Amino acid sequence: MEERVEIYIPRVSDREDPNFFVAVNGVNYLLPRGKKSMVPKFVAEEIERSSRAADIFFENVDGMKNK
Repeated sequence: MEERVEIYIPRVSDREDPNFFVAVNGVNYLLPRGKKSMVPKFVAEEIERSSRAADIFFENVDGMKNK
């Protein structure tokens, strides 16, 4: 049995989709925003990896705008 961890997907605005979609190795997960969910550890790791990648992307965009 795979290890599960608790994660929280925050709500950002009322206009966004109330669910957060993530797919790992062809398996789809639809997680509610604003609530805690139990997911396999590899799903939580993928969400964290994606968040870090988005942060780096926006840092680069901001850096290009300031040049």
